[in-house]
Amino acid sequence: MHHFTLYYSTIQYYIILNLVYNLLYYNHTLWAFQGISTKLLNHTIIDLTFSFIVLPIAICIYLKYFPFIFPFNFLYIAIWSSFFTFLEWACFQFGMFVYDNGWAILHTLWFNALLFSMLRLHSKKPFMALSLSIPITIILIFFFPIPFAKLK
Repeated sequence: MHHFTLYYSTIQYYIILNLVYNLLYYNHTLWAFQGISTKLLNHTIIDLTFSFIVLPIAICIYLKYFPFIFPFNFLYIAIWSSFFTFLEWACFQFGMFVYDNGWAILHTLWFNALLFSMLRLHSKKPFMALSLSIPITIILIFFFPIPFAKLK
């Protein structure tokens, strides 16, 4: 429980960013979960499960064991990014994940590297991470624009 409270604000940071994506791209998704066993498992249910259960646990493990020595910290980010990209690729192969509106698995790889870097930055320098998140979000929207008519 100690690690959860230690990383609570970084977990909130992730959840807020994910909710912002889901709000902005609600009618123009770049990626989405897709249940294959029952219609009850839609993107919203699966994403909320990931956001409030799976990812908080993963973030605690990720930050607890983050190495301080160069170049191991970069290798650590690469391993976590690759692992989560592989999980997404596997879900895609089984029809449990879809890409849309120009997004592809290679985008996921660099996005995961950015995400895990930002999680680490937030755990050490929250204000800097928040300050960088705004221009990063604007750049992502520039490369993956949301048609105004699609905004909710």
